[in-house]
Amino acid sequence: MSFQKKPTICIIGLGLIGGSMAYALRGFHGARIVGVDVNKASVGAALKAGAIDEAFDSPADGVRGADLVILCVYPHHIHDIVIENAPYFKPGAIVCDVCGTKEHLYGGMHQYIPETIDYVGIHPMAGKEVDGFLNAEAGLFQNTGFIIVPLPETKPETVEAMQELAGYIGATRLAVSSPHEHDAIIAYTSDLMHISATALCVHYHPDMNSAYTAGAFRDCTRIANINPDLWTELFFANRTALLPRLDQYISDLQDMRAAIETQDKETMRALLKAAAENKHEMLKRQTFFEMD
Repeated sequence: MSFQKKPTICIIGLGLIGGSMAYALRGFHGARIVGVDVNKASVGAALKAGAIDEAFDSPADGVRGADLVILCVYPHHIHDIVIENAPYFKPGAIVCDVCGTKEHLYGGMHQYIPETIDYVGIHPMAGKEVDGFLNAEAGLFQNTGFIIVPLPETKPETVEAMQELAGYIGATRLAVSSPHEHDAIIAYTSDLMHISATALCVHYHPDMNSAYTAGAFRDCTRIANINPDLWTELFFANRTALLPRLDQYISDLQDMRAAIETQDKETMRALLKAAAENKHEMLKRQTFFEMD
């Protein structure tokens, strides 16, 4: 399936991801891009920057006539937006969300999705340590991963449409996943990484300064400048998948601590060797795709 010429795309939520999506979709089949956001400053900035063609005060006004609706809002808002705007979605429209957790979100969703639309989850694997529209950019999704998470009711042609969209915005690694598989893997590759970075910054040496830091510090703590409201919600929503990963991580840290305390060189070397070998294995697992 390919999008029709000059579709209307409605982006609800003009923060970092929504704003970047608006920029990146410029020229996509000649699309007209409209935006909705409660933050008037973000709306004004998006209009001034040319990221969107028109802004609306309410989701109902935004989704009317939209061929594609992209929900770039906090997870707890998604259900309400779909339910409250069910009468206003254009028949045949595709509606998707970019939420970082899926299984909890989609439970029972089939009960209130209008039969006239097709719903699909997407998760662009991109971001920054800062948020808001002013940090949005067209190149945010270049050479990134993109996960498509269909519901049981999602049509195959809708999945194909999301593949086309992913390629257009610059994603080069694509996966199609169930909600359960998505959350299980994201618990490790994203949630646990954010927990690790933030845990390193909960306490720090009082006498440190930038002279003592190098690439290791920057790489390990970059994402500690986190949105606490959003990530609290994401961690809690994905707790079923995240807790076992967190338990394993804590256990591995305890093993390393014990080896250091007892100066157990054999155990420490074995742990470091396993980590290095696993990292090499991860790097081999590359998936690339190109638009037709």
